[in-house]
Amino acid sequence: MLHGILRRLPGLAARTGWLALLVFAPLAPAGGSEELPAPERHQVAQGDLVVKTREVEGYPWPEVTVYRQVAASPEEVMAVYADFESQADYLPNLVYSRIVERLARNSFQVSYEYEVTGPNERYTVLVVVRRSGDAWQATWDLVKARYARRLSGQMKVAAFEAGTLLEYTNRVDPGFFGVHLGSPETTVRQLRATVQALTIHVERLRVEHPERLQAAVRALRAMLGEP
Repeated sequence: MLHGILRRLPGLAARTGWLALLVFAPLAPAGGSEELPAPERHQVAQGDLVVKTREVEGYPWPEVTVYRQVAASPEEVMAVYADFESQADYLPNLVYSRIVERLARNSFQVSYEYEVTGPNERYTVLVVVRRSGDAWQATWDLVKARYARRLSGQMKVAAFEAGTLLEYTNRVDPGFFGVHLGSPETTVRQLRATVQALTIHVERLRVEHPERLQAAVRALRAMLGEP
């Protein structure tokens, strides 16, 4: 499977578990390194995280995008990301992520629960995952949540250097609780932590448990009806 917007309400943050309903379909190439200027591409190639923010109409806090190189293929990164019920193994504060309904061969509804101050955050998100060749993209929008008013974003993975460029974007309207308990700066910190956790987990699986990584890849292909 995200994959806590607020420091004191981490369940509203940008975790990989933000997505919950998957629909696989063809995709135009997923952007990737051509969207980054040369100096920032160089930073990513050196192993650094690059963070960008911008104002988005309808959202009180800026959109945040984090770029990171991953030493794995785009398919492997997306396969780990879409393995929802394993996300609690590596994402901080995630109690569970659970598929609650299969809508079609490649379409699922997933619920999440995160540890937060007060009652835990619980939410469901609608996600669309698309592929074009070796590039993948997931987009998501909030269905319902205990605290957040709106959540949307996307994750793109495409070939980059000898591995993958991971591009993770979140847009948040935290609602009443977010305005009083968090800030745009906490969003940046949480999204950086999310991208780091996903990257470390994928790379560790590739080195230490390649059989588990390939099982996730096979599950992703099965969702698409591919051999």
